[in-house]
Order: sequence, then C-alpha cells, then structure tokens
Amino acid sequence: MKKSLPLIILSALIILSCARPAPPPTPPKEKLKTEFLLVGHRSPSGQPDRSQETLEKKKEIYHALKDLSGQNHIVIIYDASGSMKEKLEGKDQKRFEAAYEGLKQIVTLFKPNDRVGLIVFGSKKLAGLTSDGVIIRKDYTRAMEACGDVEIIFNPRKKGFDQKEFLAAIHFLGSEKAYIGDTPIGYSVLKAHSLLKGLSNAMTILITDGEETGPLLAQNVAKNKAWEQRLRREYPDFDELTLSAFDAIKRLVDEKIHFSPILYGLRGSGDKEAQKIRDFYHKLATASGSVYLEAVTPQGLLNAFMEAEMMSFTFALYSTDPGKKGPLAARGKVGIPLMIEEGKYLLRTDTEKPFEQEVELKPRVKNIFSFNINREGKMSLVAIGNP
Repeated sequence: MKKSLPLIILSALIILSCARPAPPPTPPKEKLKTEFLLVGHRSPSGQPDRSQETLEKKKEIYHALKDLSGQNHIVIIYDASGSMKEKLEGKDQKRFEAAYEGLKQIVTLFKPNDRVGLIVFGSKKLAGLTSDGVIIRKDYTRAMEACGDVEIIFNPRKKGFDQKEFLAAIHFLGSEKAYIGDTPIGYSVLKAHSLLKGLSNAMTILITDGEETGPLLAQNVAKNKAWEQRLRREYPDFDELTLSAFDAIKRLVDEKIHFSPILYGLRGSGDKEAQKIRDFYHKLATASGSVYLEAVTPQGLLNAFMEAEMMSFTFALYSTDPGKKGPLAARGKVGIPLMIEEGKYLLRTDTEKPFEQEVELKPRVKNIFSFNINREGKMSLVAIGNP
C-alpha cells in the first residue's frame, strides 16, 4: 500500500494538470430588427398592377376581410369645395368629374348589411376665403357660413344600405354647381366623430384635394377683436367650426375610430402647392396611425378606397420561437409598416372571426405579406417581393 501511494499521488497530479475549465456558454445570437408589412392584396412580384384582374382580386379579399370583421360602420367625407373644379393635370377632365365617377364605383362595393354614412362639405355656401387664406371682401359672416357648410347626407346608424337611394342622394355631386365652398376638414371630422362615437369597427375616409380652412378663418378673425366677439355671440359653436383637423383627429383616436385620407387629383411632386398639401396630410395621417393615399382616376379612387378601408384592420403577432413562444410581440395595421425582431410569429387578426397563420420574418429584407384566396375560397398569407 505504501508503495502504491506515490503512484496514486502522481496520477492525481497528472489528471489535475490535464483538466481544463468548461468553456463559457455561447451567448444567444442577437436578433436583428426587420421590417414587416401586411397588405390587403398585391401582385406576387410586389410591383404595382392596375389590371382589371388585380382589381377584382382585391375586391374579393376586401369582401372576405369585411366578412371576418362583422358589422362595419363607415363615414365618407367628400370634398365639394371650389378647388375640385380645377382640371386634372394633363387632362381636360375636371377633378370633381372623375372623383364623382369614382364615388359611384365605391358605392358598388357596399352590401345591404353595411352601415354607410356620407358627409359633404363645400356644396351649399360660397367660399369665404381666397386661395391665400384671406377673408373675401372682409365678409366675416360669409366666411363663417362657408366654414359651417358641412352636410350629413347619410347616417351610418341607419340599418341597411340601399344602393339606388345612395346614388340618387349623391346625384347633385355630378354637377359643377355643387362645388363652390371652402374646406372645413376639422369640422367635418368632428361631424363624423359624432356619427360614429360608440360604434364598433368604425372608420372615417376623407376624399379631398385641399388643405383645411377652419384655422385660417380663426386666424383672420382674431385680428379683429370686435368682429371676433360678435361672431362668437352669433355662432356659439365658433370653436368647433374653426377646429383644426389635428384637434378633431384626436377625438377619433380616443374613440379608436380609424381615419384615412385620400388625396384626389393633385399635381405632381414638382408642384409646391400640391407638395404642401401632401405634407399636411402625411402629418395628419401619421397622427391618426395611418397613411395618406392618392388617386387621379375613378378606378384609382376605388382602389384607394378599398386600401383605406382594409387599413382599419388590426392584427397581433405572437412569437413562436423556442423560449419565446406565446407572448404578444407586436400589434399592427394592414398597410402600415412596423419594425420587429426577425423570427417566427403567429399572426392573428383582431376580427370577429379571427384569421391566423404563422409567418417567418427574415432579416435585412422587407417582409411583405399579402392576403390571398385560392380557388377553393380559402384565405392565406403569401410572401411577396422578397429576394
């Protein structure tokens, strides 16, 4: 035993000298942020496609999404101000002529169970402000009347949608005589808010070509204190009549009422006035959690309207990656890009009849997914435009 002791000690020393500490665990790979965009419908290439076939496919998906969501309540705000009489760039046709044809096409989208409202501004009272925002001939009363020229043609609380009745009610918008007024966007949005407050799946879609005039009137009036005091006495709702679109939008947001503006017939990006209007509506749409859309043809307006309405659909993304399975990762809207970590997610729509599908979001690319309906009528999401 004594002879084996040195051997045992030597063996132990050799083992200890050969032992190495275990390497530290490999840190998990840091996931990159990537862009995700869910659209209602887009061609497989991801490029714009204005063919009739693509339009019909979009209509099919539009109706399928509406069937998932349950009862919808929509208010269309339509611009009948004097600027709608201007000609479309490079054409003999006037803005209102093409917009009216587009509005009639929009009417064909609605089904008898839809709840549709319509507000028209600028069709009854002559404009009170010049194109530079100055009160015409200092006629304050005329300017106030023009600012209050907001008419409710249809109420979304009315049950049932009658296409013939609606078309008859908007027939006057086919005449140039209807386009005479100012652009009280804020007051119009306020009216839409009053119609939609408390209703489910509520949305407001604005069709316009101009910047708001309500705040411009308020600025003019503020320069003449005597007139301001008089007008405030004569118009108890003075502050509402001159409310800015941004203040009105806050009320929609508070009620979770979706808002989308569609700019109609604007000149190209080289036109300073048109760009000013685009900048205004970009900020306004951003404040509401949306984006502005544009159209210059009747079919383009129909297409933009469907996109605007589908933009009201929201969804949730739940992580399905190992170790993260289950937690809510993000919420989004159709048509609005969002940044999120790469990985696998379960997408579920916030609709009465939820639709869900797993999606894999890759790094360093725009992950664009589009709704699709196959020949059997089954809805799915397909990745488009990715390398």
